[in-house]
Amino acid sequence: MNQGFLAQESIKANKKNRKLFLTLLCVYIVLIAGIAFAVKDSIDLSDYKTQKVLVCAVILTVIMLFCVVFMLIKSSRVAVNGKNLILPFKENTKEEVGKIIDREVAEGMIQVDEYIDGYTEKQKPGGERIMLLPSYLLLFNGMGAITAIPREKIYWICAQVGRKGSTSFIVRLLIFTETRVFDMDGADIEHLKRIADKLYQYIPNVFAEYDPFILSYELEKLFDKNRDEFLKFYENEKKKLG
Repeated sequence: MNQGFLAQESIKANKKNRKLFLTLLCVYIVLIAGIAFAVKDSIDLSDYKTQKVLVCAVILTVIMLFCVVFMLIKSSRVAVNGKNLILPFKENTKEEVGKIIDREVAEGMIQVDEYIDGYTEKQKPGGERIMLLPSYLLLFNGMGAITAIPREKIYWICAQVGRKGSTSFIVRLLIFTETRVFDMDGADIEHLKRIADKLYQYIPNVFAEYDPFILSYELEKLFDKNRDEFLKFYENEKKKLG
C-alpha cells in the first residue's frame, strides 16, 4: 500500500523520535548508575534522608520509564488522515486538508522545500523545514507536527536578524498571517534570506521597497498593538504592486 506524503513524514519523524527517546533513557540510566557508583560507600540504608533520596530516585525512574514507553508506543503509530497536521485557522478538517496536501505533493506541485538550518534530509533527517504548495505553506517542527497555513492567509514573509542581550543573535524567518506571526529559528541569516527570496517568487513581497531588517521589528510591534493599522498599511502597500 502506497503511503501518502503526510504518512511518510510521520514515519520519518517517528523513527527520529524513537532514537531520541531511547538515547535520553540511556543517558539517564548511565547518569543514575554513575551517581550510585560514586556514592555507594557512603550510602546508609538505615538513614531516613538516604531512604528519602532513594525513594525519590525510584519514583523519578518509574516516571522516566513510563514516559519513554508511552512515547515509544505513540511514535510507533503512523499519523493517517492528516493527524500530524496543526490547522491554526480551522478552515477545514485535518482529513480534507491532508488529502489536498498529499495530492499536490504527489502531483509534483512543490514550489519551495527548504530546511531552516540549511541541511539536506540526507545530511540531517528532521529539523525545522518549510514547504510551499499551491494551497498551503507547511511549517515542519522537526518532531512530527506540521502547521498548515492557507496561502490566502499570508500577508508577508521575511528573514529577520537581531540581537538578544549583549552577545547572542536571533535569526528568524517570520510569517505574518491573518491572525498571528509565525516564526522559525535558524542559524544562518543568508540562508534564511535565500528562502525568503524563493518564497517571494510565489508570494509577493508587499514591502519590497523597505529594509526588512528595520521594518520587520516595527511591523511586529504594530501587528501586536494595532492590527487595524497594520492591515491599513499592508493594503496600501499591496495596491502599489498593482
